Amino acid sequence: MSNSNEVESCYDEDSWEKLKSRVDQESGDECQKLQKLTSIVIQGFVNRLLTEPTGISIEKEGIKREDQAYLIHKQKEHTACHNDKQQEKEKEKKKKKKANPSPREGQDEMMKKFAELGLEPPPDMPEAFKICVQDMGGTEIKLVIQKFIRVADLDPQQNRMSMLLKQVRCDFLNEVEKEKLSRRQAIQIVFVEPRVVVSELNLNKWDVGKTSSSYVLNGPWHKNVVKNNGDSLKPTAVVQIWSFRVGTDSKLGFALVKVRDGEQD
Repeated sequence: MSNSNEVESCYDEDSWEKLKSRVDQESGDECQKLQKLTSIVIQGFVNRLLTEPTGISIEKEGIKREDQAYLIHKQKEHTACHNDKQQEKEKEKKKKKKANPSPREGQDEMMKKFAELGLEPPPDMPEAFKICVQDMGGTEIKLVIQKFIRVADLDPQQNRMSMLLKQVRCDFLNEVEKEKLSRRQAIQIVFVEPRVVVSELNLNKWDVGKTSSSYVLNGPWHKNVVKNNGDSLKPTAVVQIWSFRVGTDSKLGFALVKVRDGEQD
């Protein structure tokens, strides 16, 4: 807060110069210095108005026109400084948003890509897969995800295929399965491969950092599925994973369907 001597002396020409010099020497950025100087001047002006109600001319009382220009210049600097800081904050927000898109944004972006390929809404499950599921007594067929095959999905060292939770289109797990996955326990599933052959895999749930999670198909993923379906599973191929239930115990099953070719060797 400004003291009374500062307030009164700011209208004396010599003291005004000293005040500017002292404020300039204080710690803080230009915005803070300008705020203090402006506060002192305004407070002094108001006090003079209160004590001399007949009115005051700022120029007559000691603040020359060049000093008024100085204040105006500093005010412009303050405004520019404030705007720069606001722009920096906005840029930082956009960076964080881009680095950590919300689940809704991630799904919308993927759907946009599929729409450009004519795959949104997604095509239905092919008849051959429907017959295979029905022959096993399968029910509750749901489209879980439509995704691009990534190089990592085909890597024998990683031996897994991931399904990002933010791209999953339906709730396909029952409460028991959700609890099991939350305890990091695998679920054995029935699996229909792209060549319409039935095998078995494991389903797990992995957390990727603090903001992302994936369902993961592993076990003999690379040995059985990738090696035996090499013509279908190529990088950038578009595939669908459908869930279904089989048997009296309603065991979870998945079918992997290729809907668009990927990169050719």
